Amino acid sequence: MPLAIGTSMAVVFVTSMMGARAHHANGNVDFKTAKELLPAIVVGVIIGAIVGSSISRNALAGCVIAFEVSIAGMFLYQVWHREGHAEEVAQKQILQRRPMFVISGFLGVISSVVGIAGGTLFVPLLGFDGIHMRKAIGTASALGVPISIIAAFVYIVMGLMGDKVLPAYSLGFVYLPAFAGCVIGSLWSTKHGAILGKRLNLRWLKLAFALILLAAASKMLFS
Repeated sequence: MPLAIGTSMAVVFVTSMMGARAHHANGNVDFKTAKELLPAIVVGVIIGAIVGSSISRNALAGCVIAFEVSIAGMFLYQVWHREGHAEEVAQKQILQRRPMFVISGFLGVISSVVGIAGGTLFVPLLGFDGIHMRKAIGTASALGVPISIIAAFVYIVMGLMGDKVLPAYSLGFVYLPAFAGCVIGSLWSTKHGAILGKRLNLRWLKLAFALILLAAASKMLFS
């Protein structure tokens, strides 16, 4: 599991850069908010990566499954009740800066433990800050760049320092053949995925993502 999570974070670094570039080209990145939240996120990511590379496989798998089911449930609830699909309507700012920092750090921990860039987590948080959906998605994508590179680095270091037997062509907890294959496969899909995501209805995107998360959680639970 640490090898899978670390490799995932390395792949996410590349895909986040491409995705953030595409969102920035569309004017959908709030760099001011991203810079404000980044210090707390970095601390959380480092803590999460250390935890994720140290705990048992079953505990780590349980964290990933719980995360996937929780996010899928949230999206399915929104799809069923037709909520949260307004794409360009800014919400009222609900959270003040100090709670935003604390929550950002906590989400950084979760991101590096379960091996994601954090977009799924940070989009709702940015919405509470009064940022409309499209810009929240783009800003979360940009935040994925520092989240993923820092987490990947910690997983590499922890893998090199540990005593676990790793397969050939591993750099710490990053499996290089899988990293290369995923990056090559994402070169086309990331760019066009950002374009497709801009055109599709958010309700259907959330439904598709929820089903993918439930399928992944089921595979981990019963494998």
